Amino acid sequence: MARGRKKRDGERRQYEVKLYLWEGEDDDLIAFLEGLPPRKRAAGIKLALRSGGALADLQSADLEEDDDEMDFDLDDFIS
Repeated sequence: MARGRKKRDGERRQYEVKLYLWEGEDDDLIAFLEGLPPRKRAAGIKLALRSGGALADLQSADLEEDDDEMDFDLDDFIS
């Protein structure tokens, strides 16, 4: 019997993101992240990105390279 995780196919890619959230403005996101165990935050973020259709509606051309902050209404991306 094999032990450990099942071997995955394909190339593994790693992305590092630094995220600044502000109390009073990002309270929903802060609550979401604080509600996740620290070692499960990446899985929680992947699940959140995959649900709600945000990825289907957001195009890389919508983002400007020099913007530190995106100004959009989250309701536009969540159906």
